[in-house]
Amino acid sequence: MQILLFVKNGKGQVEKNFLDWNPRYSDQTMDTIAQKGMVSLIRKSDFGEIEPFIKKDDFMNCGIRKDKIELFRALKLDTKKEHNVPRRIIVNTVTPGAFKRSFAPFINKRFQFSDPSCMLFVPDVILESLIHATPEKLLRFNDKDPISSLLLEISQEETVQKLREVYLGESPGARLTRAMIFKASKSKSPVMILGESGTGKDLIARQIYKYSLYYKKGFQVVNCSALQETLLESELFGHIKGIFTGAFEARKGLFVDTNGGTIFLDEIGDLSLANQAKILHAVDHQEIRALGSNKTEKVDVRIIAATNRNLASMISQKTFREDLYYRLNTFTILTTSLREYPEDIPSIATSLWSKFNTPYSLSHEFLNYLKEYHWPGNVRELKTMLNSIIDIFGHVSPTPSLVEAIRKYRKDGLQQSRKSEDNDFSQILEIQCRNRVIEVQNILRGIKIELRPVINLKPTDKSQTFEIKKIQSTILQELNRVEDLCREPIFFKDLLLFDNIKRFRYILEKSISQWPGSIPLFSELWHQDLERLYDKINKEIFEMIWGKMDM
Repeated sequence: MQILLFVKNGKGQVEKNFLDWNPRYSDQTMDTIAQKGMVSLIRKSDFGEIEPFIKKDDFMNCGIRKDKIELFRALKLDTKKEHNVPRRIIVNTVTPGAFKRSFAPFINKRFQFSDPSCMLFVPDVILESLIHATPEKLLRFNDKDPISSLLLEISQEETVQKLREVYLGESPGARLTRAMIFKASKSKSPVMILGESGTGKDLIARQIYKYSLYYKKGFQVVNCSALQETLLESELFGHIKGIFTGAFEARKGLFVDTNGGTIFLDEIGDLSLANQAKILHAVDHQEIRALGSNKTEKVDVRIIAATNRNLASMISQKTFREDLYYRLNTFTILTTSLREYPEDIPSIATSLWSKFNTPYSLSHEFLNYLKEYHWPGNVRELKTMLNSIIDIFGHVSPTPSLVEAIRKYRKDGLQQSRKSEDNDFSQILEIQCRNRVIEVQNILRGIKIELRPVINLKPTDKSQTFEIKKIQSTILQELNRVEDLCREPIFFKDLLLFDNIKRFRYILEKSISQWPGSIPLFSELWHQDLERLYDKINKEIFEMIWGKMDM
């Protein structure tokens, strides 16, 4: 069944959502709609199916009301008695207009973020009129927020509804990503997909192509990190016969073969500067030249690019072309990580698990357990873990203990000795861990030294702008080194240390990217947050290398 959910935040803004309720996963849905600041509208014909779960969650029964009701009073929100108890009511009016005249002032003016959750059972005809209304007739409660308006406008588009079955989740991040996929499919512009590894960038690219109105004559995927520079150039632009060893015949590149179609350049951040220049020329001038040829050929393809690297930092270090970035960044889609929106984990895990064709389901307890982990590998890591449960333990009902056993087994496997005549794997890993954290520590110390002039800079001192730009560039380069060192959690025995370093890098990079305008606030940020985090990281590294000291 469908639930129409209105969420009011602390600023008085209202967001409209659509939730699918399934009895198999009822606890998840009930936990959502029982939160404060939420009003859910449900078909009265579904009351019998949902009633057992309402009683379980102790929803106060406010009875049945007819036309021209004052909802705030009818739901007993006008009294502070039992103000934390969610309540439900059955509305008997059959006229959509009459209901809207009661509901609009209630949700807009009287209902507050701090009010308990309210559940309204309304006649089917009223809910249908709200769900299937054209965008112009939908209640626009938050027109001042363009993103909310966008999500509201396209929420009932057929493509967006189909995307819900592929790009899962009902968090704001997941809904926005689906909206951007829909908008990208209506556009001819290049698309840049940015996000961490394992967040579904390949899936997004394929969905854009699937629903695209243009460039439908083929879809090709190129992994820019998997091919050598000359091979990648040949793969994209083709080559003439005999231009290099093994070139026994001329070959057309993907730009020619996919003319009128779409090319997905995965890991574009790993391209060499030379190949970046060639791609920029191909996109700008719609022509390519085969390797070794002096003739150009016209092409018309759409580029979708993706990377998990920090392109802004690479641009400052001159390892990624700024002009190519802005050319491909016409349409940007940001993927979401699981740690940002853990509320999406249950639906994603349930969908992944259903593909294993096992008779056992994921329990509510197990789904909550999955939400507690930070999943650095995102959906890819989650899928691998669920698959490992099947491969190792067979068709069983997953439990936290099974996951912990697999993680311990893998950790023990990394720490086991793999002795040979020349080396010991565990000792090599230990040395690599030690060297890596020491290198990170040295970089962070150097960053702190670089920051001293800025931390002590007076807010009105504008004479040092040029020097500040130099410091900014240096720190961005050093932070990029930290990012490279922190790509693999395996080199950090303590995941808390790993997370703290990543957090320090993220906060600092975000802050200094706004220089010089934000410098008056930076000293305060450093003393309040960053310095404490910096000291904590140094202490954790010291204890990792030398062990805890008894004082």
